[in-house]
Amino acid sequence: MNQSLAATLITKAEQKAEELGVNVCIAVTDQGGHLNAFTRMNNAFLGSIDVAVGKAKTSSLFPIPSGVFGKLIREENLLGMENSNQGLIGFGGGHPVFIAGNQVGAIGISGATEAQDTAIAEFAVKESELDG
Repeated sequence: MNQSLAATLITKAEQKAEELGVNVCIAVTDQGGHLNAFTRMNNAFLGSIDVAVGKAKTSSLFPIPSGVFGKLIREENLLGMENSNQGLIGFGGGHPVFIAGNQVGAIGISGATEAQDTAIAEFAVKESELDG
């Protein structure tokens, strides 16, 4: 994950959030789950800061959307898994980022409904040029 890609992801996420009329926190992490970039839109919930970072971290460490990770935890009865790695998030809004088939990090969105957070994350990844 480089700063240029992180900035593009944030810009695209803000664009979708504005389209939906919501204010969110946006976190971008590298492939190890370390924070690379972050923004909190005006009036986004303060509590959403940690949640956005956690969603991005989850999708970095387990390269699937955070909502899929949560479903896997529930279906496979992996209770407590969300408490590993200093806390993971098992609901939608985190999405891994791949370039040419290689994971480079993830984006996490928090502050709206789960469906809106997921839509924002998916839009940001889809609309960013990730062909490497």
